[in-house]
Parts: sequence; structure tokens; C-alpha cells
Amino acid sequence: MKNSSETTLQSSLRSANFILLVLGQGISLFGNTMLRFAMSMWVLDETASSTTFATVLTISVIPTILISPFGGIMADRISKRAMMVALDIISGIVTLLATVFFALSGFNILVIAIMQVVLAVLDAMETPVVQSALPQIIGRESSTDLRRGTAIINQVQQLSQLLPSFLGGVMYGLVGIRPMMLITAACLMSAAMVECFIRLAKPLSNQDDTGICLLGVIIGDMHSATAFLLRKEPTVARLAGVCTWINLILTGFSSVSFPYIIRTTLGYDAATYGLCDGIIGIAGIAGTFIAGCFANRLKSQNAPSLLFVESLMLLPPAIAFLLPCSTQTKLIMLVFCTAVVIISVDFLNLILVPSIQMRTPTAFTGKVMAIISSLTICAQPLGQMLYGWLHAHCTVWLILLISALASLPLAWLAHPLFTHLDDTISK
Repeated sequence: MKNSSETTLQSSLRSANFILLVLGQGISLFGNTMLRFAMSMWVLDETASSTTFATVLTISVIPTILISPFGGIMADRISKRAMMVALDIISGIVTLLATVFFALSGFNILVIAIMQVVLAVLDAMETPVVQSALPQIIGRESSTDLRRGTAIINQVQQLSQLLPSFLGGVMYGLVGIRPMMLITAACLMSAAMVECFIRLAKPLSNQDDTGICLLGVIIGDMHSATAFLLRKEPTVARLAGVCTWINLILTGFSSVSFPYIIRTTLGYDAATYGLCDGIIGIAGIAGTFIAGCFANRLKSQNAPSLLFVESLMLLPPAIAFLLPCSTQTKLIMLVFCTAVVIISVDFLNLILVPSIQMRTPTAFTGKVMAIISSLTICAQPLGQMLYGWLHAHCTVWLILLISALASLPLAWLAHPLFTHLDDTISK
């Protein structure tokens, strides 16, 4: 016989609202990822420079950091369903307009840059909306419910990163860029249609904004969200700090150190690096599925242990690069340990994100998730610059050692934070 909590969990994850949210996100992410991959190949074909497209993506981070919090503010004031639908429709229209321009005028790197920046901003605005909608759809009664739901969303995101890249390469070779853009626009419009049927409660914001300008509303909302984090619920602020620090180290290591060590230090070719990167991608997908299977057993007290695993798993490759080991041994050690780190982070995400959602009142969820999203986005270029500087001034074994030691103090200091994290929940 299944107990009542298991029945509630199954019903919440099988509800029409949750299925529609997952389906809409999957379709939207599928189209976006496929377009980004195909667009990078088009830019490479036209300019013979992958640096050009990488520069465009890097520049798009800046407006994303500045504008994405507006998505959280609006999500707490207007319908989250309307936000998701509108953002996907606008993204589809932008893609269609760019398709028409390219059909009439051909390749134009400035138009590509504008399109990528706008799509990146819209995608970043949608992230806190989805994160704030999840507690409403699943409920706040049980951390297990939110962890299982978050695991499913993460699985969809991981699959939407891997599968569309493969299909994007195949389809780009068969039909070219403009049909690919039309497919992406169709995906975005289809996602908007699916999201129209999601049923969510109206926002609970009860502030009287009569006579206040838009800028005043934005400043007031961000001030109230910041005050909530720093004064009323500092536990959420500390959890946000943990998320930001993990993103700083993991993004810097995975996007800079991992390819640099394999291609430059060890001297392997692009095909070998592609295989290693694929293994890490598969580990990320496997981690989300495994973590989802253990969601009902996962507790906040497990977080310090996972942080220790994340830190200590970078010590073996550091030792391998310090000792006179073979190049193959170093590669195997690096890939295996990095895969374990990725899996441990997947488990950590199922503790951190639902814990933040459960401790944040409904009226603040969008704003708080937007602030956290901005912090983690800021951490990405900072981590990349940090690891770029480290590779210019330090040996590989020392960089791996620094990466391992960077999270050890966090694991020790965070132990009191996670000890009683499941005890109290903000309503």
C-alpha cells in the first residue's frame, strides 16, 4: 500500500499543469538550443572564425544580467502563465523577423548579434518565472515533491542541451540555416500554445503602486526582495551564496580548464576532446536521472557531504599531473573525476533550489529567483576570467589543487546551515 505522501507526490507530478510546464519548457529549449548550435555553424562557415560567435555570446551576458531581474519582478505582479506565453511568442517573432531579413539580405553578423542578445535576455527572463511557478504547481507541503519536480525539469534541460545539438548539426547540413530558423520559431510558438493551458493562481502582490512610476516599482520590488534575503530570511541568502560559489568554480573549470588541459596541456586532438566532452554531458544527464530517483531520500544534511565529494574528486587528477604519470592516465583521471563532480552537483541542485523555493513566500519567489539567477550568471564570466588567469600563471596540478581546496571551507562552514534546513518552511 502506498502512503498518502507518495500518492500526493504522484498526483502533483502527473497533474496537467506540471505536464504542460515540462512539455512547454522542453519544446522551447529544444528550439533554442538547436538554433544556437546551427547559428554557430553558420557563422563559422561564413567567417571561418568561431571567436566571432563566442564574442557575441559573451557580450549577451551583460544585458542578461541587467534585464533578467525584471522577469522575476513581473512574475510576482502579473500572471506567470502570461509571462511564459509572451516571452516565447516574442522569441518566436524575433526569430521570424531575423529569418526574413536573412532571406532578403543574406548573412549579417550585426543582425545575428542583435538576435542572439535579445533571445538570451528573453530566455534569462523566463528562467525565474518557471522557477517561481514550480512551487505553485507542485505545492510547498513536501521538499520531496519539489525535489522530484525540479529533477524532472533538470532532466528536460539536460536532454534539451544534448539532443538538439546533434539534430541541429544534421539538419543544418541537410536544409541550411533559414529552414532551421523557421523550425525554431515553430517550436517557440508551439511552446506558447502549450503554456496557454497552464492554470496558475493570481499573483499575491498586494502593494499599492498608485502614482508610482515604473522605475519606482522596479526599485521598490528589488529593495523589498533584497531586504527579505538579508533580514527576514538570511538562510535563503546563504543558500544563494552557495549556488553562486559553486557556479563560479564549476563554470570556470568546465569551460576553461577542462578543454585547455585536454587540448593544450595533454595535446589531444579535437575529436578526443569532443568524446571527453560528450562523456561529461552524458554524466550530467545520468546525474539528473539518478538524483531524481533518490529525491525522496535526499535530505539537506547530505549537502555538506556532496560538497566534500565535489572538492575531493579534483585531488586525484591534481596528484596525477604532479607525478610522472602517462598522458592517457592523466586524461582518464581528469574525465572520470570531472564526471563524478558533475553528478554530485546534480544532487546538490536538488537540495539547494527546492530549499530556496520552499523558504520564499509566493509573493517574493519570482524576485528572489531572479536575483539568484543574476548572481549565478555573473559568476560565469568571472569564473572563466579567473581560470584563464590561473592557466597563464600556474601549473595544471596547482590549478586542480586550488579548485579542490576552493570548496572545502564552504563544505565545512555550510554544515550548520544544512543541519536544520528541512525543519522550517516559509509559507
